[in-house]
Amino acid sequence: MNELPPARPDGDHATRALPPGEGLGAWRIGLILMGALIALPCFVTGAELAHALGRQQALLACLGGGAVLLLLALPAAYAGARSRLSTYMLILDAFGSLGGRCVNLVLSLALLGWFGVVAGLFGQAMAAVAPAFLAGVPALGWSLAGCLLMLVTNLVGFRALDGLSQLATPLKLGLLLWACWVALEGHGVPPAGGGAGDYSVLQGMSLVVGGVVIGCILLPDICRHALSPGRALLAVFCAFGLGFPLVLALAGLPSLATGERQLVAIMLALGLGLPAMLIILLSAWSTNAYNLYAATLVCASVAPHVQRRRLALFTGVLGAALGLAGLGDALQHYLALLAVALPPVGGVYLCNYYLNLRGAVRKPRRWRLEAFGAWACGVLAATLQAVWPFTLTWVPALDSLLVAAACYLLLRGVAARREGQEGRGTLRPDGAG
Repeated sequence: MNELPPARPDGDHATRALPPGEGLGAWRIGLILMGALIALPCFVTGAELAHALGRQQALLACLGGGAVLLLLALPAAYAGARSRLSTYMLILDAFGSLGGRCVNLVLSLALLGWFGVVAGLFGQAMAAVAPAFLAGVPALGWSLAGCLLMLVTNLVGFRALDGLSQLATPLKLGLLLWACWVALEGHGVPPAGGGAGDYSVLQGMSLVVGGVVIGCILLPDICRHALSPGRALLAVFCAFGLGFPLVLALAGLPSLATGERQLVAIMLALGLGLPAMLIILLSAWSTNAYNLYAATLVCASVAPHVQRRRLALFTGVLGAALGLAGLGDALQHYLALLAVALPPVGGVYLCNYYLNLRGAVRKPRRWRLEAFGAWACGVLAATLQAVWPFTLTWVPALDSLLVAAACYLLLRGVAARREGQEGRGTLRPDGAG
């Protein structure tokens, strides 16, 4: 693919395809994904859904949101596992060598913003739970310490992410199950009804999707390390279709049982101070290590000649600055913004990849206006739902992705006729097209 930047000589390669025959099995890929999904915002969202909707409707929102995420995740995982390319290379092919870098820059800002959200939540949670063990450290100090820990992990790269997930993911699940058991043992099973009625099940589904949609779009970064596309799809099904809805539901049950809105407050009230401290630390560590890893890959596609360690240091410092600035206080607004702006990017690059599999080819270009036009249409479709009652799926994130994909099919057909190009696909490092 001659419009792509040259391969990087160091670190985790964001700008070339991984060689076939190397990679991880479904179990280890699934652990990495679950390590990123079991995060502090996940606990906040689970408790929020439980309080707003009640037990039964919150469960429906969790399962429905997980199903939508699975629909987004499976084609992205297959594209990454088969092409062995990172998300950012797939985006470069769809949006052009320069246009793709601009899109990747937007994604990097979203990732660093998410890093800042988690870092801020980590500091606040640790300041609430730590006085019994380590008094006198303010939330800002905990946020800074967490950012340094996550930065060191990112400097090592994918190997550290893999090792951390194998250790942290089972432990986080065990701690969460323990908290649920203690809460239900002491307070009983919450009633099926209830809920404050702040929003509907469909709005709850949108909240679930908005919190993780960027992870679906970036799945090729992880799934390109899978031994085969089948193993990648199995890992994604277990993580997004089963694991994530289960974690959301588990995070909501203790909240309903005790009447508290935050998992940390629940665990402290139940006398689980040390487990609370561990679950906060492991959740923030594994999630933000993934965020920084992904952000570093983005920056590698934007500045391919800069050493990976320098990029890792840059993303860590910038993400820490956002976290210390208090971005975590705007979590719900930030999730809503991501749910509108980012799914269309996935719709465009996935549509482009699968068209290439069918043999369509185009001249290399710096900018592909049809891709940007489709992106804009997707964002507009999601935005208009706030004032226009029409919807395709009742989930703005999914609507925006579908609209962007449909518009891209139309606009790319127009562009292909204009260029007068026919032939075989260019984005095929496996040589099959």
